[in-house]
Amino acid sequence: MSEKGVKNSSVLFFFFVIIAFFVSKGLYKSFFSNKKNAQKKANTKRIIVNKNQNANYSYSYEIPKYTKPRVHSQIIKHFAYTVDYNEEWLLPNWVAYSLTSDQTKGYVERYNKFVPDPKVRGASAQHWDYKNSGYERGHMVPAGDMKWNETAMMECFYLSNICPQNPYLNEGDWNYLENRVRGWANYYGKVFVACGPIVTNIHKVIGRNCIAVPDYFYKVVLCNMNGEWNAIGFIMPNNDKTRLLSAYCCSVDYVEEITGIDFFSALSDDIENKIEAKYDKNKWRIK
Repeated sequence: MSEKGVKNSSVLFFFFVIIAFFVSKGLYKSFFSNKKNAQKKANTKRIIVNKNQNANYSYSYEIPKYTKPRVHSQIIKHFAYTVDYNEEWLLPNWVAYSLTSDQTKGYVERYNKFVPDPKVRGASAQHWDYKNSGYERGHMVPAGDMKWNETAMMECFYLSNICPQNPYLNEGDWNYLENRVRGWANYYGKVFVACGPIVTNIHKVIGRNCIAVPDYFYKVVLCNMNGEWNAIGFIMPNNDKTRLLSAYCCSVDYVEEITGIDFFSALSDDIENKIEAKYDKNKWRIK
């Protein structure tokens, strides 16, 4: 081959190398761009599913019923929980929600702004009612359970979800029980919770709006443990005493007797009657 032919061949070879480089680069970029978009879409879908988990279960096992008519009862459905508001006490009669394992892993920052519930009809507590009262604003649905969604976090600071709690209880045994509930949700996949105040006929009040001060608080928890339904109740005095969690345990039937509320009625009667009549501390890992 002549010197001129060699030179032309070299130019053509270099030209084809350049074209191949840019083509391969484009394919590489396209491949990983599509892969990244697909992963982003999958993550978005997963996040949406997690955000809506609370509203997608077949039965609202956590929603209670009354064993007899309640005069002061205003059912309000929020994004992540339901509250039955009592405008005489300016407290909830009960608050109910479910919590999944995924929801315990949220990272939404604490909202920390207590405001009246905009869905309440009639009288409402105000944040200043708690000032210098000696009681803290105790969450029924805890903020720690609402980290999975900004709306859920914000709405748990509605005063319809708040009760006057002794500081030692709020920061101590009640907080410890909240952490245990999160642990059960994380371990077993999902729990159903209802809780609220127990107000006696003779009770203290605080603030300009005369918010009732509960004498006790109750919480009931339902969980499917490896295919077997189990339930347990807790009743805690609203005072500064600290005890082991086992000291507060009781059957759900006992909480129903005290409160006049029927819990977990969406279960079949045979299962409900069985699991509410007694409890097994060992199954809940309570010592």
